[in-house]
Amino acid sequence: MINFEKIDRIEKISVENQENIRIDKFLSGKFPDYSRTYFQDLITSKLILVNNKTIQKSNFVLKNGDLITINFPEDKKFDLTPQKIDFQIIDAQKDFIVINKPAGLIVHHSSKTKIAEITLVNGLLYEFQDLNKFSDKERPGIVHRIDKDTSGLLLVARSSQSHFAISKMFKDRKIHKTYLAVVHGHPSKSGKIDFSIGRHPFKRHLMSHTSYQGKPALTFYNVLEYYKDSSLVSVEIVTGRTHQIRVHFAAIGHGLLGDAHYGHKSDLISRQALHAHKVSFEYKNQKYNYEAPIPQDFQDLLTKLI
Repeated sequence: MINFEKIDRIEKISVENQENIRIDKFLSGKFPDYSRTYFQDLITSKLILVNNKTIQKSNFVLKNGDLITINFPEDKKFDLTPQKIDFQIIDAQKDFIVINKPAGLIVHHSSKTKIAEITLVNGLLYEFQDLNKFSDKERPGIVHRIDKDTSGLLLVARSSQSHFAISKMFKDRKIHKTYLAVVHGHPSKSGKIDFSIGRHPFKRHLMSHTSYQGKPALTFYNVLEYYKDSSLVSVEIVTGRTHQIRVHFAAIGHGLLGDAHYGHKSDLISRQALHAHKVSFEYKNQKYNYEAPIPQDFQDLLTKLI
């Protein structure tokens, strides 16, 4: 059962074209940032109603026309004390910051992280006091993220105005990102991967190209180097789905080296071999192009593969 002091928000959603589906499965599909277990806990805590009546079981079967009321409890409070953290500041403009995030550092807290876990946000608040002006205290300036164990470029807004503008640029696909990845095997010299991506049907902390409620996802790649049993690829993503590159390459049989969830564990690198290498965009009629150097563990991997 969830321990909570007050309700953060209430959301209502109507059931359409989803006859005879379990409510926990339905809600985890509608709210992909939350797991099926999370909604099961809400049901146990009597925070979910159907047609204004509290339900008791997670296997409650919905019918078309049902009205679901979800009482989302207030999120747990995280430690956002500014702290000195080791990351590279690539550029600091008036409206935005470009940083090179090291692998192993989470961007911001979520419902899955520990309250005391140190994040990039702690370091950003230490380096840039103007981020304290954001109303969103847990993710100030964050407009996109990369996985904890992915290294590379991250763009951070410095004001509410630039946050809105940059977020819209991401939505309109006007920010171009290029990744480097080492994948298992030898994919075609170049290709396009366009499988939809959504929550894994059974492992709710993972994503899958077989999800029953996946969203469109598009990835382009070019092989830069073939090694004996692996390949170095340059990857451009058109969409920005969670774990997109990792899921897409696994879907075509070429999972990333070092990726324990989707790809292939490796003695040569202790995390997924994925690096956000380049980002380019136009902002206020000026073009910007940034590149993050390849980190040492990634470079060591390439040396060992030769």
